[in-house]
Amino acid sequence: MIAVGSGGAGAVPPAAGSGVELEIVDLAFGGRGVGRTAAGFVVFVAGALPGEAVRARIDRVRRGYAEATCLEVLRPSPARTAPPCSHYGACGGCDLQHLAPEDQARAKRAQVAALLARVAGCGDAPVREAVTIGAPLAYRFRMDFDWGADAGGAPALGLHRRDRPAEIVPIAECRIQPEAGNAIRNWIAARAGERGLGSRGPAGRRGLLRRVAIQVAHRTGEILVTLETGRGETKALACLARDLMRRHAGVVGVVRRTRAEPGRSAQASILVGRDHLFEEVDGDRLMVPAGAFFQPNVFGLARLRREAVDLLDPRADEAILELYCGVGFLTLAAARRAGSVLAVEGSREAVAAARYNAARAGIGNARFLCRESSAALPGLLRETDWGALLLDPPRSGLPRGAAGVIARSRLRRLVYVSCDPGTLARDVGLLSLEGGFRLVSVVPLDLFPQTHHVECVALLAREASGRRAAGPGGGLAQAQGAGRVEVEE
Repeated sequence: MIAVGSGGAGAVPPAAGSGVELEIVDLAFGGRGVGRTAAGFVVFVAGALPGEAVRARIDRVRRGYAEATCLEVLRPSPARTAPPCSHYGACGGCDLQHLAPEDQARAKRAQVAALLARVAGCGDAPVREAVTIGAPLAYRFRMDFDWGADAGGAPALGLHRRDRPAEIVPIAECRIQPEAGNAIRNWIAARAGERGLGSRGPAGRRGLLRRVAIQVAHRTGEILVTLETGRGETKALACLARDLMRRHAGVVGVVRRTRAEPGRSAQASILVGRDHLFEEVDGDRLMVPAGAFFQPNVFGLARLRREAVDLLDPRADEAILELYCGVGFLTLAAARRAGSVLAVEGSREAVAAARYNAARAGIGNARFLCRESSAALPGLLRETDWGALLLDPPRSGLPRGAAGVIARSRLRRLVYVSCDPGTLARDVGLLSLEGGFRLVSVVPLDLFPQTHHVECVALLAREASGRRAAGPGGGLAQAQGAGRVEVEE
């Protein structure tokens, strides 16, 4: 994979606005094809695939590389396919719909390996074949749509335009969202204007409606809608919410979340119904509040959880520390195999749901701590001789301080669940350099079909400890608790 900044020693960059013909030799993380000009200068081309010859327009020239748009495919790749979405190209959401799904997974596996080699220094990273799960369309648990101005300046509900992010592309059908979600979004877009609910419009005009979030549970069929708004009118919103719930089967609640003003927290209130839905994963019925994080691919939930806990391979005599536990998605499965689990999460509503989920599942060996993970980590690592660490941080990865604390700890192994291979590679490099951790295995899961994003589950260990290899069917006794869930604030 060609590295950014390797434009070629002395290579003359092309001029912005000029046209070039390129042979595409690679696919960069982010979904752009990579080629070189005749002078050897690296060009990243949106919409181009490896093996293709393309004519492209240079949009921007940066230090060591240029960015371009594909104008014409002169020789297509056998992996090129017709995008299934009519909004593709304009909408800034998906960026790989022109690549066949099986080839998307192969490309993502190669990109994970390349990032680990370049950023973490793992030249021969143990990256397994990418796992694909379920359908590549209609898989999203949650989609967020913004109110703004379309190309003509009219109020619109949709997603941001790829080349002009300040502009909204009105979406009639998002192909990665379930059809029920599309119907609800279109209904809201049509009814909001009729009910006098001004949306965020052209520059200088800020209306009430700002964003619509739609969560659709696959197993239970429950749907939860969140209307993100400015401050003001409530009666018309309440009427809209009641009609929405009456007209759309499966909607269990509509929540209003008021945008925070400087120095104040965002406020949430229930317009109708309840502020949470339920989803089922491998027999666990999980409460998911409107504002809590939950994994985005409804078809991959069970497989992701099994991969993470199988790599962790907790023993019945071990205490497991979990960071960024959310609603207990991984906690419940880990607790069934471990002696105990202490799970840490910064969101109060997520922790409340996690405690409920554990109690409902009969898990009595899990405690939940509501604190920011990076703040709680130093004290927790001194508190107990933890058998292993399980973490699922946000896309930004571990805070620098937290990674350093883990590197200096006595932990022997950890499992890192990541939705960004770039920050995973950064943190693996730091843990390896400062803590002596070795990357044992990486499982890429293509939980974001049609986009360049990829989920990874990585196992890191300090040294061989004589334990058998982690994996399915390990024969560990399940430690299922039946007592109360301990509450810790």
